[in-house]
Amino acid sequence: MSFFYIGDEETGGHGHPGDVAVLVAGGEIDYAASPRLRECLADCVNAGKRHLVIDLSSVSFIDSTAIGVLVGAVMRLREQGDHGSLAIVCDEYNKRVLRIFDIAGVDSLIALHNSRAEALSALAIAS
Repeated sequence: MSFFYIGDEETGGHGHPGDVAVLVAGGEIDYAASPRLRECLADCVNAGKRHLVIDLSSVSFIDSTAIGVLVGAVMRLREQGDHGSLAIVCDEYNKRVLRIFDIAGVDSLIALHNSRAEALSALAIAS
C-alpha cells in the first residue's frame, strides 16, 4: 500500500483572488491514490476555484493514472468557459516526477513551475 496525502493551503489574505486554490500533495500518487486526487480537484472546481496550483514537491512517484486525473481537471476547468488553469509545482531536483510529466507530454496543458511563488506569479501575470 502506498502513502499519499493531499491538503489545501489557504491563499486568502495573501493577495490571491478567491478563485485560486493551492493544494499540497506528497507521497506516491498512483492508481490507488488517484481517486482521492480526483475528488479533491473536483471539490475545488465545485467550490468555484478556477485556478489550481498543485505543489508536488514532496511527491516521490506519480503514474499515468494521476497524470490522467490532472489532464481531466484541466479539461473540466476549460469547459467552464472562464479560462481556468492548473499549474504544477515540482522543483528541479524531483527528477523522477518531472520525467513522468516529460514522458506524458502534457506540457501544453499543464504548466510546470519550480516554486509556489513562481506558479502564483504566473497566474497574476496571466490575469
